[in-house]
Parts: sequence; C-alpha cells; structure tokens
Amino acid sequence: MAITETVHSEEEFIFDKSITCPACGEPFKTKILKSSKARRIGSDADLRPRYAHIDTLKYGVCSCPNCGYSAVHSVFSHVVGRQIENIQQEVCARFVPEDRSSWKSYSYDQAIRLHELALRCSQAKPAKDGEKAYLHLLLAWLIREKSVQADEIADTEVREAEKESCEKQADEHYLQAFEGFERAMMNELFPIMGLNQFTMEYMMAYMAFYFGKMEVAAKLLGSVLTNKSASRHIKDNALDLKDEIIRQLKQKKQA
Repeated sequence: MAITETVHSEEEFIFDKSITCPACGEPFKTKILKSSKARRIGSDADLRPRYAHIDTLKYGVCSCPNCGYSAVHSVFSHVVGRQIENIQQEVCARFVPEDRSSWKSYSYDQAIRLHELALRCSQAKPAKDGEKAYLHLLLAWLIREKSVQADEIADTEVREAEKESCEKQADEHYLQAFEGFERAMMNELFPIMGLNQFTMEYMMAYMAFYFGKMEVAAKLLGSVLTNKSASRHIKDNALDLKDEIIRQLKQKKQA
C-alpha cells in the first residue's frame, strides 16, 4: 500500500494575534508563528534558518495596516515620544491604509513589502545600526528566496530579468547589512537583535567572505575559533568556512 505524504500549508503554522499600534493607537491583527509547531531542519552557510513546510522569515515583522508603522516583533512596542513623531511624519503621513484581511499567509512579495516598511520606520526613528542591519539582512534573504521562486516562470526572458533584479537587490541589502553590523559591533552591546557575539562574528565572517574580504573574514573566524565561550556548532561552521577560504586562495595561486 502506497504511503501518501501529507501536504502542509503555511496557514497551519501561523495565527492572527490582536495588537494595538503604538504609532496610531488603532487595533489590528498580525500574523505570528506557532513556535511549537514549526520544525527547524537546518540553516544555510550564513545561518539563514530553514524550517519544514514554512519560511519563517516571512513573518519576521509586525505591520500596522492602518498607519504603516512596522518593526521586528521584538521591538514593535518599544517606541516612544520623538521616535513615534518621526515615524508618523516620515512613514505614516505617506501611507495609504490597506485591507489585508484576504492575506491568509504571506507571499514573498507581501513579506518583502512589510519588511521594507519596517526598514523605513527603523530609519525614521532612527534605530540603532544593529536593528537596521538586521532588517537589511532579512530583506536580502527574502529577496534571494524570491529569486529561487522565479525559476517557475515559464517565459525565459521574464524569468532571467526577474532573477537578475532580485540578485542585485539582495546583494545591495546584504552589503548594507554587513556594513551596518560592522558599526553595531563597535558601538553596541551584545546581544544585538538576539545575536550573541560569536554568532555575529561567524555570520560577519561569512558575509566578508561573500564580498571577497578574505582578511576581514579570517580575523573574525580567528576570534570565534580561539574563544572557549563559542558554541561547538558555531566553531564547526567556522572551521568549514576556514577550509573553504583556504581552498579558494590555493585555487587563485594556481591559476
């Protein structure tokens, strides 16, 4: 007898939570992950998380459909006084209220739009470099995934144009994330947006490697590998990245 594989939808892993917007005072519903149900299956080399049946990154921000104020869930309610005024002037004044009641789950386009709103709000506050860099990182990851989805477009010309556009945008956000985290590591205390020192150092090392900054990557990896407080998981990732850097440098010398 053949075993039928269960088909899951993202709606199984999220729920609507009622919340009041600190910027406009209006109540609305935001989509929240059912953390106990989502099953992590691994991560990419730069620590981008992967879960079974759902891309949890799409649900990383809370966004008010009435005024446009948006932020990562952990900081959404942490705005006061002048910050609210800045957001109201720079974002809310230009925002047209949206009816999102038909959004049962988020498409990549919808998720990217909400994260872009969150980035604009973080710039308007203005937020610390770590918060802004984190939003750039989430956008880079989401746009890269949108690029992968573009493989399903039948028209070759349209598909290639979409992928090229996505890859360019993703790299721009990735670079902004790298540079923002560099500033944050110099000026902010850990954890930064939930990331401890060694997790961030490894992630920054990978990003430096991605942009061809091998000396920066090597220095960050050295910090991770020589510190007894770094977790075994992060050290294993650091060793793998170190080996890849050495392999590529040898290839360049032989070329």
